[in-house]
Amino acid sequence: METKKPSLKKQLINVAFLLLLIGFTFFIIFHNNDGFSLQSLGEFVSKIHWPFLLGALFCMVMNIGFKGMSIGVLSRALGYKKGPLKNYSYAAADIYFSAITPSATGGQPASAYYMVKDEIPISHTTAILSVNLLMYTASLMALALVTFIVRPNLFFNIDSWIVKVCIVIGLLVQLLFLSVYVIIMVSEKTVMKIATWIVKIGAFFRIIKDREEYLGRIDASVKRFKNSIKLLNHDKKALVGSFLLNFAERITYISIGVLVFYGALYNIPELAGVKINVIDIYALEAFCWFGSYCVPLPGAVGASEAIFNSVFKMVISNVVLLNSTMMITRGINFYISFIFAGIVTLVHHIIVHFIEPKTTGKKLTS
Repeated sequence: METKKPSLKKQLINVAFLLLLIGFTFFIIFHNNDGFSLQSLGEFVSKIHWPFLLGALFCMVMNIGFKGMSIGVLSRALGYKKGPLKNYSYAAADIYFSAITPSATGGQPASAYYMVKDEIPISHTTAILSVNLLMYTASLMALALVTFIVRPNLFFNIDSWIVKVCIVIGLLVQLLFLSVYVIIMVSEKTVMKIATWIVKIGAFFRIIKDREEYLGRIDASVKRFKNSIKLLNHDKKALVGSFLLNFAERITYISIGVLVFYGALYNIPELAGVKINVIDIYALEAFCWFGSYCVPLPGAVGASEAIFNSVFKMVISNVVLLNSTMMITRGINFYISFIFAGIVTLVHHIIVHFIEPKTTGKKLTS
């Protein structure tokens, strides 16, 4: 895993692309929905019962917090006792860079950079982040299993077959990742045989130019992950703790939309006739989240909004209220979260590069 200092130029390009996606998404939403405007959105926000809105913001903060706690648990298992604020900063860097990178692991190199700066060796940093990603994927699949067992009917009630396909593809992609992790733990040779077969096909169709280079990179990644598991396999409590914390991270993320929905339901007369229990809302929010994994775009911008509207229109028939609920939910679980994580990352960057070196220098000279 690379630990290069995050490139400012690359960040600016990624943020510009993200803003372009956001601008296009907002244009489509406001242009294609009669009666929905910034004014109606503002009126919607003013009517939401504020304790629910505060609860949603708290869940956003804790979503990053649980990721940081998981990193902390795995770090302590290897003998590195970093404080809660440090662990929170590593998680915030992951969230921020993932938001501007079209990859599920886009934020990991940034987290790794700051962890190495805090004197956690690259081999142990790789182990911590790799196992945390494994537990993240495992918790996602566990939540998917629970959702489909408890509320399978809600999935089949979704009108759009495209959204259903997105949900299935999103889960299959995550299941594929989890399967690869499990196969690596069981048989490293099997993974390399499968990888060799795939690379050969890619080379045959001229998708892959240098077959040996690709196989070398895959082999190195497989070995790194295998070593990561070996390093942390001695501490089963840490592994279970990381899984539970990742599961809690997912629940807090989904809870943002649930709280926004109930905050609106509590105070907005037009939603008074909506009869749905909290488990159904959690399930619908989970389906929205699963579907977003099928789109390789930063923050799944555009796709997440469309999936939300398609899933929740079975509950909210009023277009203005539907779009308002979606905008506030996405506003908190992605846009505000992205900005908040970016601020935390910037503050941590300043501390690491400008404040801590001076403090260390004073200690050495005294």
